[in-house]
Amino acid sequence: MLIAVPKEIKPGETRVAATPDIVQKYKFMGLDVQVQSGAGEASGFSDRDYLNAGAEIKKNAADTYKKADIILKIWAPEAEEDGFLKAGTAVFANFQALTHRGRIETFAHLGLTCFALELMPRISRAQSMDILSSQSNLAGYKAVIEAVCKLPSAVPMMMTAAGTIAPAKALILGAGVAGLQAIATAKRLGAVVFASDVRPQVKEQVESLGGRFVEVKSDENFETAGGYARETSAEYKQKQQEAVAEQLAKTNFAVTTALIPGLPAPRLITKAMLSAMPAGAVVVDMASSAGGNVEGSEDGKTIVINGVTVIGNSNLAASLPASASPLYAKNILNFLDTMYNKEEKSLNYNFEDELIKGTCLCYNGKMIHPSFTGA
Repeated sequence: MLIAVPKEIKPGETRVAATPDIVQKYKFMGLDVQVQSGAGEASGFSDRDYLNAGAEIKKNAADTYKKADIILKIWAPEAEEDGFLKAGTAVFANFQALTHRGRIETFAHLGLTCFALELMPRISRAQSMDILSSQSNLAGYKAVIEAVCKLPSAVPMMMTAAGTIAPAKALILGAGVAGLQAIATAKRLGAVVFASDVRPQVKEQVESLGGRFVEVKSDENFETAGGYARETSAEYKQKQQEAVAEQLAKTNFAVTTALIPGLPAPRLITKAMLSAMPAGAVVVDMASSAGGNVEGSEDGKTIVINGVTVIGNSNLAASLPASASPLYAKNILNFLDTMYNKEEKSLNYNFEDELIKGTCLCYNGKMIHPSFTGA
């Protein structure tokens, strides 16, 4: 079987879905690999690195896709790539499936077998295949670095002969993988860190990292069976906004990470709340591509709203490609290895396996994921 690794064409994307060391592992499994020229450059991997690992280099996307049995990507193929795709090919990528149903219908019509890596079940044996965790961890770290770089003041407390500089106060909204890493990073830099989440059970995790939990009292449960946050009630939203507003007024920098799968990002910070923040404050909105946690934020842009610098960036992992690509590539390898039969040199699709059932969007010309079928 032949694996194809095309160059990503989404604006701002720097990662690659297979690194040279992972290519070597595919070769050891008995798979052939071809990589589009320049696919790994932004991650620090040259065409020569891939050749040395045993891959074949193709000059363009058309040649890369042409004979592929398996396609590995960071993001789902764009419309301009549809003409390169052939029926029966298995595609592993982040499809943003719950918000891009039209594209999934197209892929089904093209006869592709698509695996949405972002839908990997949150179970123990899938941890090594979870792209959301591996990439969000890096994104949470980078969000704090981005915020700190825009601050007009130092972060840690400093005691000098000329006087004492008070530590910066940070607020992290959302304590998932990205939020927890943001808490840890801000704490390491010397900030006094506060954090809030709709799931009170994460309080212990926040405090274990040195953060102080901003709790909103409620008898409701806002955690899904998969461990993600779900949409809150109107009453809770009001209480949450009041608690966040009170803390924001004392916050020098904030990072928002709240996402609800398949739904617009919850609005956590309004323009009025921004205006109450200290002079020079910075907010990084990691949910900006889903509508944003911050009113007025724009994905991929840094703007000033009511005196506060608001950084909208939902793809921060792409700013750390040398770290992000190896993790993403290993996630895919671990998943693909569960279904590849070395003796038969084929992919075995066991739709009773919760990994495959939870990620396979379309097969044999039909959309089969429970999110689409209602099963």
